[in-house]
Formats: sequence, C-alpha cells, structure tokens
Amino acid sequence: MVGILIRMKLAVLRHSMTGQRAADMIGGGVLGLVLAGGTIWLALHDWPVDGLPLDLVGAAFAIWMIGWLFGPVLFGGGDETLRPEHLALLPIPPRRLATGLLAVAFVGVAPVVSLVAFTALIVVALPVGGAAALIAVPVVFLQLLFVVLASRFVTAALSTLMRAKIGAVLAAVISGGILALTHTGWVLKPTIQYALTAGFPENLADWVRRLPSGWGIVAVEAAGRGDWLLALAAPAGLAVLSVLAMLGWSALLVRRLSHRGASGRPARGRTAAQQIRGGGVRAVVGRELRTASRDLMRFHYLVFSLVYALAFCLLPLLVDLPIFVPFIGVAFGIWAAAISANLYGEDGTVIWQTVLTPGAARKDVRGRQLAWLLLTAPAVMVLSVVPTVLSGQTWAWPWLAALVPALIGGGAGVIVLISVLRPVPMTDPHKRSGNLLENGTDFTQVLLMLVLVAATAAPAYLTVRYGPDWAGAGVGLVTGILLAWLLGDLAAKHLEATGPDLLATMRASTSRKSNLSGDVDWDQITASLGGVDLGESRLGIDKASPARRAVIYVCFTVCWVPLVAQGVVPAFLKYSDPDRDSWFVARLVPEALHWPVVGIMVVLGLGLIAVGFHQLRVARAESRQATVDRAGHAPVVTRQPEKVDELNH
Repeated sequence: MVGILIRMKLAVLRHSMTGQRAADMIGGGVLGLVLAGGTIWLALHDWPVDGLPLDLVGAAFAIWMIGWLFGPVLFGGGDETLRPEHLALLPIPPRRLATGLLAVAFVGVAPVVSLVAFTALIVVALPVGGAAALIAVPVVFLQLLFVVLASRFVTAALSTLMRAKIGAVLAAVISGGILALTHTGWVLKPTIQYALTAGFPENLADWVRRLPSGWGIVAVEAAGRGDWLLALAAPAGLAVLSVLAMLGWSALLVRRLSHRGASGRPARGRTAAQQIRGGGVRAVVGRELRTASRDLMRFHYLVFSLVYALAFCLLPLLVDLPIFVPFIGVAFGIWAAAISANLYGEDGTVIWQTVLTPGAARKDVRGRQLAWLLLTAPAVMVLSVVPTVLSGQTWAWPWLAALVPALIGGGAGVIVLISVLRPVPMTDPHKRSGNLLENGTDFTQVLLMLVLVAATAAPAYLTVRYGPDWAGAGVGLVTGILLAWLLGDLAAKHLEATGPDLLATMRASTSRKSNLSGDVDWDQITASLGGVDLGESRLGIDKASPARRAVIYVCFTVCWVPLVAQGVVPAFLKYSDPDRDSWFVARLVPEALHWPVVGIMVVLGLGLIAVGFHQLRVARAESRQATVDRAGHAPVVTRQPEKVDELNH
C-alpha cells in the first residue's frame, strides 16, 4: 500500500507541475536550497570563538523546526496532495492509512531540502572527532523524521482546534507573532553581533540545546568527550518524540475521518434580502457584526491584526527603541483593513440576494463600511491613546491626530472598493470544512491593500511633516470622511453595474471547489452555453507565464524592504531622534547624505511597486489572451434545447 500511495503522490505532482503550482514549487525549492546552503556555511565558516559553529548550527536547526511546526499556519495547512478523505471509503484501517500517509509525507521538495540542511550536523561534527561524525549520520535522519512527524501532528491538532475560537486565537498568535518577528528582526542585530564575536551567552546556548532541534548537537558534543550514555540518549529521545507524534497524528487522523461534517451552518431567520428590505443599512450592520463574532475566519483576521500590531511595535523595546509604541493602533488599523478586503469573496454565492434585491447594493456597501468602522475604530483609538499616554511620548500626538482618522476613513472606503473590484472567490461559508488552515489568504490582495491604505494617509502625513502640526488633524479628518464616502459610492455603483458578473464569478469558483455534494457544475454549464470562465478571467494572472508571475511576486514582496524598512522607518527615526545610531543604510553614510539615501530607498520601493503593477497589467492581458485562444480552439458544443430550457427553469 505504501508503494501505491507514493506512486499516487508522484503522479499527482508530475501532472500538476504546470502554471502557478510549478512556479511555486520551483521557487520554493530554490529558496530552500539557498537556506540549506546557508546552514551548511555556518558549520564550515572559520568563526573566532571555539564552539560557536555548534551553537549557530543548533540555532539554525531551531529555526528549521519552527518553520516545520508553524509554517502550515502561515501557508495554508501543509501538504494535502493526498487527502485522507479521498481514501476513507477504501477498506483500509485508519492507523494503517496513517502509516502509508507517513511515508508519503517524505515525498516532496521540503523534506529533501530539510535533509540537505540537516547534513550541517555532520559537517560541524567532523572537527569534534570521528565518533561524533559517526553518530551524527543517523541523527540527521532522526531529525528529519521528527520534524516531519511533529509538523503533521501540530498541523492536525491546530486543524482540530481551528474549528473553535480558541484555535482561531492560537493560530492568530502564531502567525501574527512570526510575521511581526520577520519584519522587526533587525532589533536582534546587537545580540547577533555580540554572539558572532564573543560567542553565545551561556543561557542562550543552553536553550538551543534543550530544544529537540538541538539534541543532535548534544549527541555530537557528548560523543566527542566520550559520554556515550548521553550521546545515545539524545537520538533515542528524538526517536521517542517521533513515535509519540506519530501516535498523536494517527489518533487525530482517525478522528478526522470519523467527523467529516462541515462546521458552517446555514443562516437562520430572515434572508439577507429580507433584512435589507426591512431595515436597510442598520440590518446590514447587524448582520456584519454577528458575522464578525461567529465566523471563525473573520474573527481570526481581527485577532491576527491585533497580535501583529502589538508584536511589531513592542519588540523594538528590546533594544530601547520606544518610537513605535504610539503607533500600535495605526498598525492595527492598516492590517485590519488589509485583510478585510475580500468581503464579497468570503460570502460566496449568497451575493445573489443582494443582486436580485432592488436598491440593496448601496445599502449593503454602506452597511459593511459602518460595521467595519464599529469594529475597528474604537480599537484603533484605544490602542493609539493608551500606549502614548503610558509611554509619555507627547511628540506623537500630532501624528496620531492626523493619521488615525485618515487611515480609518480611507480603510473603510478601500475595503469595499477592492472587495468589489478584485474579489477572491472562496468556498461558500456553509460548505467550508471549519478548518481555517484550508482557507488560504490571497497575499497579493493583502500587499495591494497595505499600499492603498497607507496611501490614504499620505496627505495627512505630508501636512504634519512639512506644514503646521495643528493642520494635520483637520486634513486627516477631511480626507478620511471624503475617502470613505467617495470610495464607498464608487463601490456601490460598480456593484450595481456588475453584480451579475460577480455572482457568476462566485458560482464558477464554487464549482471548481465543490465536493461530492452534487452541486451544479457551473463551469460545464457556462461552456455548454458558449460562455467564458468568469472566475479565471477575474483572478487575472492564472494563465500568464511563470516568469512574469515570479517577477510580480518578487516586486510586491521585496518592495517593503527599501520602502518601509530602509525608507519610512529611518525617516521617522531621523525626525524624532536624529542623534540615535542604528543599522539603517541611511544612518551608515555621512550625515549630509542621510535624507538623499532615504529618498533613494523610497523611490526604489515605489519603483518596485510600479514595476509590479505594470507586470500585473501585462500578465492579466496575457491571461485574457490565453483564455480567448483556448476558447477559439475549443470544440464547438451543440446546445441541447431541452437542457437550456431546464436551466432556464
């Protein structure tokens, strides 16, 4: 059975190596090999302190382990190439199926890349002695076994927990904390510099070895000094943990196959259309507020925004840098808007009620805006005022008075406009599995929203920066109100004009994601009626060349480094604390070049964004042309009158 499952996965991977999946797999493999090479380089480099290579390799292994354990929380639930549900009807006991899927888990790019990285243990063990190198060989494979099994167990456990609010909070804490740490990792620079010159502090070196990822280092050191009891106990501990993870994963797999019901429930009471007719905007606000408290996905997004804002603004306190503390509310508002721009995509085909109700589109848009303001505006105010008062940074009041209303109003306008212009269709709420890890986030949309929401505060920022401080509050308030009203009006008009197309997009996407529930195949219906796949064309770049898509992703990912990390943040530091030394490029050049370098970095970041949008436009054109070409070469389908009549009814 194991051989059959492995061949099945290889066949699936071979036939799916096209388009975006191929680009993602190749790009991820290349990046993984670069990181694995960096891990091996840590073991090969001639460091000035004895024992430092062992410490560095142990720290690198800890990062690899964290990536395996919590990476699926950030990137959509892990490897589900072969879903257990697809094999549930076969006469295979669940525990035997778990054993087969375990072998399948080692087939892929990630395990191979991790195995290459873990060979750094052998490299770092060679100078210790032949015995140490000998015991390092089996430990490498035990480490790979442990991280893969532990990843499966943690992902399965989180998938189970994510069906409740406690799981949504836990996943938000993990993903928000990790993402904030990647964006503020520069605060660890002094500690890293000290460690690379004077060695790891004793307590840090001990923690590196206490983690399971460091037990291989413990075995190597013990073998080098002849302590064979400890040298054998460390890999034995890895084997025990692997067995426990395997048993836990097997138990959760049995539970998963025994409880396959979806957590989504159809709404009770009046329909959305009846609510709109009965109560107008107020009814939409009530619906949205109830959805935010009951829908685990929206609840997870709000908690994620809060965790990210707190971690991003408080981590710099480790290096005595309190400048970000007053802007916790600003960071929360920006991220709350960035991940709320798929309102109609998350609702799915229920939009038909709004489309078929006269006058409902405008009320729906305004109600969603007001509900978002009620959810976020009070939190933004509290997270802005309280930290500023407690930290005593009175210089931040003009900035907050200008930025907070601009961002709140601009966010309320941008979220509904992008939700209508660029919806990302998702499975209907009542058909979702309840596992939030399976409901991925469109990072392109999030990056786009981060840029647009930040741009709404540009007039207020420039007023405070170059004009009188007292004028910033007025500019921020006016721009916030205008953007909320004008962008909402534009979204309502677009929804009224293109509502049927948006509904067709949701239906087309739902048919591709449908399970064995017997739903209508809207893609086949559209093709039989001579239509075009609206879901593919609305998504934009799915049929563009992999190279162009890679350029788009690189531009929108890398642009934040020069724009924010080397542009906006140094500008704030230069303005608030010009004498403070830091690692930013603008502070490493002569003082006369500080502002020119900041300007260059901002222009570079904006240039990458411009290139990304240009390539996005070209990629959409390529995708549309490919769709037209495919439709032109498709065989002509004869319409059957009786089926057309059946559809009409």
